[in-house]
Amino acid sequence: MRRGVSQIIRPLLWPNVIIGILAMLTIGLSGCETSSRQDTRIPPLPSADNQKRIKIGIEFLDKAIRRNSNVAANYQKRAELYMELRNWPRALDDINDALERSPSNGNFLLTRARILRQLKRYKEAVADALRAEVLQQSTPELYILLGDLTQQQRQFQQAKLYLAKALQMAPYDGEAYFYQGLLVARQGDTLGGIALMQRAIELKPRFAPIYAELTSIHTRLREYDQARLYNNQGLGYFPKESSLHYARGEMYHRLKRLDSALISYRKAAVFDTTNYLADFQAGTIYLKWNSLPQAVKSFEKTIRFNPKMPQVNFMLGTAYDRLGNLEKAIEQYDLASKANPADWKARGRLYRAQQRKNYFDTYGYLPPVTAKAAEEDIEEETTEPEKALDDRIKIEVITPRLELKTKTDTARNLRIRQ
Repeated sequence: MRRGVSQIIRPLLWPNVIIGILAMLTIGLSGCETSSRQDTRIPPLPSADNQKRIKIGIEFLDKAIRRNSNVAANYQKRAELYMELRNWPRALDDINDALERSPSNGNFLLTRARILRQLKRYKEAVADALRAEVLQQSTPELYILLGDLTQQQRQFQQAKLYLAKALQMAPYDGEAYFYQGLLVARQGDTLGGIALMQRAIELKPRFAPIYAELTSIHTRLREYDQARLYNNQGLGYFPKESSLHYARGEMYHRLKRLDSALISYRKAAVFDTTNYLADFQAGTIYLKWNSLPQAVKSFEKTIRFNPKMPQVNFMLGTAYDRLGNLEKAIEQYDLASKANPADWKARGRLYRAQQRKNYFDTYGYLPPVTAKAAEEDIEEETTEPEKALDDRIKIEVITPRLELKTKTDTARNLRIRQ
């Protein structure tokens, strides 16, 4: 009897079991299909060096975007990877694509503000950061960013408020202490700024801008041993950090060790192709050595990234002038004199180049350069690195204001100063 019942029930159960298995497979496949459509998660990457890890991540996201170009998060993730490579134009393109698909995403706006800061487009960066704040992105990172951007625009009081808010939210954030130290130094309290940056190193030793700024400050104070100490520490953590190599180049430039300065500037330009200051300073050294083709290449690259860079048109005009390319020299001198009508040297060089060109058009050869003109050329070669920069740090020497004279000690001839 039991055997008969089981024989009847068994055929009835098999269709239900098969239907259940098919249902589970359908759910699993649909889940895989949904995941493959979005591809917003990067799988765990194999252990590799940082450059290889970034390359694998970008390749994965490229495939995900090709499969589905409407997922905004994929563009944002790829922008973050390009930021690690310091490829700011590509990062900006990707984050713009992400914002086209999700214009009200505060995190995307914050990312774009960080990219625009690196491209020195401070007004646009501030606008994006403020929009991110409205969209409830009130984080210490946001207020640190706003603190940096506003002091770049010399809005020091506003920067102070933003950084105070960041420290209130995260009292042990090393970046907040660094930008506060930078703000204090810019306002004239150099020693106070150094103290805050040293505190930032204690809280966040792996933050490259601290070492670059401390190198720069101590170089301006002519404390070269301290500058070299901080620079070596920073390069120990970040051997390919462009700002550290640039600061090292500044230090060697001040010490008149031009070979070492040029090596550092070239490294800075290689590790960050947008570091036009490094190209400019390398160009000044090439010009001093009369390596004119290299000087032209360096100055032209500077103009590509920052056409309004002070002195760059004048220096490029000088290089073309010495090469005998008077048409391009006149063009660059003219741009320099229009950018700064008070620049009498640019106007003088423009007039001299025009006279030499007229002479060449008339007689078919160039006149010899006069001794006075040669002296002027040599004088221009002595451009020091800080003249090309904005006045980021104000160095003030503290001098005694009061002298108290006391009775002379005949044994020690002592005078007290206060």
